[in-house]
Amino acid sequence: MGALALAAGGVTATASTAQANGAWVIASFEGRKIDLSKSWGAAQACNVKRDGIVCFRTAQESDAQAARQAGTASAFGAQGYCSTPLRLYEHGHYNPNGGRVLSFYDSGYWQNLGDWGFNDQTSSFRTGSCATTFAEHNNGGGAQAYIGAWTNDPAMGSGWWNDRTSSIRLH
Repeated sequence: MGALALAAGGVTATASTAQANGAWVIASFEGRKIDLSKSWGAAQACNVKRDGIVCFRTAQESDAQAARQAGTASAFGAQGYCSTPLRLYEHGHYNPNGGRVLSFYDSGYWQNLGDWGFNDQTSSFRTGSCATTFAEHNNGGGAQAYIGAWTNDPAMGSGWWNDRTSSIRLH
């Protein structure tokens, strides 16, 4: 199954970014707020951190913002942050023809992808500095796949996990 290995088996955020238990998530996009659980609008890439969610028109803008913050202690110095994100892509082969990308930096708890309008939408991924567990259902339910740090998969385990991931946990 490629980089994915099958195993048996709420988001807590600040009041300014999410309702308790992840019922909706508000992100900053070009100076206004958008509810990602309802629509991404013109946004194509979002960086999810417990201190706020910022979205961009392009993945390149998202990457540039992440690179600017990489050297700051406030961005990644605290325990529970990964220095480089897990990136989930809406399409296979890392979105060669466009599509949304969702980047996660926080570790230590389950994050439900439906909260960001991304449930069962992941078709390729790149882990960063943290290992990750993918789960079939919310809050880590159902089948799980543990993925090591610095792993890429352009086709989600040769199709088995394609558009089937509902929650993730960075370690």
